[in-house]
Amino acid sequence: MTLDMIVALLIAVLMGMGIGGGGFLVIYLTLCLNYGQIVAQGTNLVFFIICAVSAIFVHIFKRKISVLQALVMASLGSLGAYITSSLANTVDPEIPKICLGILLITSGSLTIIKNIKKK
Repeated sequence: MTLDMIVALLIAVLMGMGIGGGGFLVIYLTLCLNYGQIVAQGTNLVFFIICAVSAIFVHIFKRKISVLQALVMASLGSLGAYITSSLANTVDPEIPKICLGILLITSGSLTIIKNIKKK
């Protein structure tokens, strides 16, 4: 088994547990395999879509998905993707990087604070 296969398996397990392994995939692709940021993000997106589609089939089979709610969320998500992709072509490329960094720092900080308050 190659290192790439092991990393893909570990990231798939993390994604399956809801931990967000996609971030690790982008880091691995950019730092270890020298992929460009855009290629790494695109590869991560394809990886995520494959995992999500397989999960959808499992949940539909177990009757844990409301088809109406799923259609509403998919429609709104598609609209949001269209709007933000249109905006992405008009803003400085550094702005989304900064926003993502702020989002990750804020999310991580809130998670740490929440876990400290539990104890």
